[in-house]
Amino acid sequence: MNATKKLNEILVSLFNSVLKMEEKAVKDSSKHNLSITEVHTLSAIGAGKAKTMTQVSASLKISISTLTVAINRLVKKGYVNRFRVPEDRRMVKIELTEEGIDAVHEHEAFHLKMVDEAISELNETEKELLIQSLDNINEFFKMQKVKPIKSDKPLKLKPMKLGESEIPVPIWQGGMGIGVSLSKLSAAVAKCGGVGIISISQPGFLEPDFYTNPVEANIRALQRYIREALREVKDVVNKGLIGVNIMCAGRHYNEYVKAALEAGAQVIVSGAGLPTSLPGLCKNSKAKLVPIVSSARAAALIIKTWAKKYNRVPDAIVFEGPEAGGHLGFKEEQLEMAQGDFYKTILEIKAEIKDLQNCPLIVGGGIFTKEDVQKALAYGADGVQIGTRFVTTEECDVHPNFKNAYIDCKKEDIVIIKSPVGMPGRAIHNAFVKRTEKGNIPVEKCNSCIISCKSEEAPYCITQALLNAAHGDVENGLVFCGSKAYKANKIEKVCDIFKELTS
Repeated sequence: MNATKKLNEILVSLFNSVLKMEEKAVKDSSKHNLSITEVHTLSAIGAGKAKTMTQVSASLKISISTLTVAINRLVKKGYVNRFRVPEDRRMVKIELTEEGIDAVHEHEAFHLKMVDEAISELNETEKELLIQSLDNINEFFKMQKVKPIKSDKPLKLKPMKLGESEIPVPIWQGGMGIGVSLSKLSAAVAKCGGVGIISISQPGFLEPDFYTNPVEANIRALQRYIREALREVKDVVNKGLIGVNIMCAGRHYNEYVKAALEAGAQVIVSGAGLPTSLPGLCKNSKAKLVPIVSSARAAALIIKTWAKKYNRVPDAIVFEGPEAGGHLGFKEEQLEMAQGDFYKTILEIKAEIKDLQNCPLIVGGGIFTKEDVQKALAYGADGVQIGTRFVTTEECDVHPNFKNAYIDCKKEDIVIIKSPVGMPGRAIHNAFVKRTEKGNIPVEKCNSCIISCKSEEAPYCITQALLNAAHGDVENGLVFCGSKAYKANKIEKVCDIFKELTS
């Protein structure tokens, strides 16, 4: 019997066996009167935060109408609570009752015991091989939903044209604030041929007058960092570009764009909203304009608006997926679905920009290894944006304690938090995050950083939380990170990361 046929028989038998064992365990439960479908529904809701119907239906791959029928039964049985969100009465959320949590824990315990017994005769090496093999098979089936447009053979990061400029190695360093990506990191990336990005999220936090004149302090520091980075790479052969990342949602957007251009920024990357006014602020400038989007629809809107109002198109587009760090361009209930559609969205954005003469696509969010880069390229990316991987480098500007927080964290420590600015964010679960979960932390002074933030209603000050972490007080601060921060296990050099990803 050949390997393919044998493996097929094993997988079919394994699936049927597990299903029968599950059904028997649920039927034999002395505490709960549930069907296997109802148990799976409870597991999809989970014992954590309340979820929307959209989130749960996406997880179960069923329609909302089908889910509604199931939830009605579970509410009557006392396993689920259903309620309207106080801040928005139109939104309905569901959560498990104590009885529902107990049922989920019972089912999880059954699975853990079943697997533990199944692998009890294997040694550690055999277990590692089994996990790796099954993980590879699982990844294969997940990727069958979307087919790559390029060969699955090794692909090369080719030089990227950006107008009249050329980027030797199309690796874009993500803009990370506060104090994470400034002149040292951006210059190190540009020296390697990539695009180094300085974040315009409170770059003046070390200035003596930051708390009394924050805008002036930020502009002064921003321009100094841009000039320092440009000076650092001036005589480097095959250097990349130095740019800035400016949030549309931030206050004083126009002033920061103007200040960046005056200092010589070669690229303006802009997201956290649609940068529809950006070209108008950059008239007569040679700087390359690059919007960040989270969907093909957003890309289409920007292209249409820029063409109509300013007769120009983006010089490139960054698609930032749901596994990115910091504030995310998705609602919390959209994250799971967006993660499953990540590669599909790459294809959709690529199709949206295919008729533009020269508009490369840079893909970010969860790009950490060479394999991640290869996969993004296979689905149409022309380059990649990397943030988290560059935090634990010698050249990263942030405090050593911040870097060590990445190195010390585990996968389960990385969580989604609700930011005062109204967007979900990804961060490391620490003492500060635990405090926010228990209640509000009074805002002592508003820095007026984000347009949508209302200090009198905010559960905490996002700027002060990030400032604390930037100063090294990571337990009393917010440590933003990408979904793969747990993979960082050492301090490395930027040039070594480039060698690894391009070898």
